[in-house]
Amino acid sequence: MNLLYRYSDTERNAVYRAIAERRDMRHFVRDPIPEEVLQRVLHAAHQAPSVGLMQPWRFIR
Repeated sequence: MNLLYRYSDTERNAVYRAIAERRDMRHFVRDPIPEEVLQRVLHAAHQAPSVGLMQPWRFIR
């Protein structure tokens, strides 16, 4: 990461909002997820850090 990069107020606020609005979900709708949305979410999930590069997660489709 470039340490000289500064996040904008808009970017920081988006992160704060995502953290504040995060919820556990116990009920899901059965609507299909568009493939491009699924790919984008999975790509983001693969970028998540893990201690010691353990990568303990599993993704199901």
